[in-house]
Amino acid sequence: MMRAISVFMLLCLTAQTVYASTSIYGSAFDYKKAQSTSAYFTGKSPAEIALYCKGEYLGTMDISACSQFRYEGAIKTLNKKVAEIEKITRNYDREHRANGEPEALPFFEKAQANWQLYRDNYCYSEVYQVGQASLHFVYFWDCMTRMTKNRLDELTKPDTDE
Repeated sequence: MMRAISVFMLLCLTAQTVYASTSIYGSAFDYKKAQSTSAYFTGKSPAEIALYCKGEYLGTMDISACSQFRYEGAIKTLNKKVAEIEKITRNYDREHRANGEPEALPFFEKAQANWQLYRDNYCYSEVYQVGQASLHFVYFWDCMTRMTKNRLDELTKPDTDE
């Protein structure tokens, strides 16, 4: 009887370990399928969310949502800047086309798409190196925000030397 209990306990512990290794922190993550933080912070304005996220003693889910919120703000700003650049470039391309010169916009669009692919892969790589952790998604969103802000700086201050 004691042996049967020991075997049962061993099976329970093994099953518990297997279950834990398939937690949300260990599974593949597609940020494009993530729900907007507006659903998490229902009824709150962006200013209220920003103020809340500056608070201390936030729980893990709140910290993660705040990190995603910061990314959403950064990507919104970047997308606005990219749209402005595309509009200006489109106008220049009309002149270039009229003079038989190559157009710039297709190259800018490819560069932006490749940058986005680089950012995504770099941040996935960075966060998966950490392994399973309760702040798994915080690391990911922080990386995405950091790289997005860096790209915005590249586009808004292209001639600035470091």
